[in-house]
Amino acid sequence: MKYLPLLILISLLISCGDESTDPAHPDLSQVNRIVMEYKTDFDSAGKININSLEITDLKKIADIRNTITYDPFTYIYCVSTGSLSFYKDSSLIVTMVYNTLPDLRHIAFNYNGKLVAMSLSEENAVFLEDLKN
Repeated sequence: MKYLPLLILISLLISCGDESTDPAHPDLSQVNRIVMEYKTDFDSAGKININSLEITDLKKIADIRNTITYDPFTYIYCVSTGSLSFYKDSSLIVTMVYNTLPDLRHIAFNYNGKLVAMSLSEENAVFLEDLKN
């Protein structure tokens, strides 16, 4: 019985942890590098050309993180227009694919064994497209 107050205190401290991160979504707060890959066109043989852009500017990284709203999107299998790979130093956190076409605007990724798909606003789709230039 003399340890009961100590056990209650410990259980309160454990239960009062930070709940700002959703276990269904990756924690992107420490991202310091993003590799963006996007389709440009087809070559003469009909193969898709893919360009890559590495982003290390923390302001741009924050802007890209803000495009991820976690608003649900009914995912239907479709072609992506690009991908975003989020890194903390050299460790990959998650790769997300996105589509900026008007009828298919979304971001999708696999996390903890589940497919997560969320809508992409027109404004955020334009932002991702503008990054390519």
